[in-house]
Amino acid sequence: MGLVLKVPVSNIINLWFGDDTPIRQYKIKMNPKLWVTCQRVSQTFTPPSGALKQENYRKSDKVAFARAVLQALQSGRILVEEIC
Repeated sequence: MGLVLKVPVSNIINLWFGDDTPIRQYKIKMNPKLWVTCQRVSQTFTPPSGALKQENYRKSDKVAFARAVLQALQSGRILVEEIC
């Protein structure tokens, strides 16, 4: 039985912006659709603060990213089947 994450904003932020640990890698493995959606959204995402690097993102930028991921998940714009 795997760990399938619920997708509130905080879980998306922790998954995408968190430190690379074995637990995070496990969460990525168990949630491929969420991970692929984060990857796709990150390619076109422009943070509200205008920060150029993720290391410089403010909390509001991370929240905006997570909401963009949620919107992509809900709209079904990202096709995961071709990757997974």
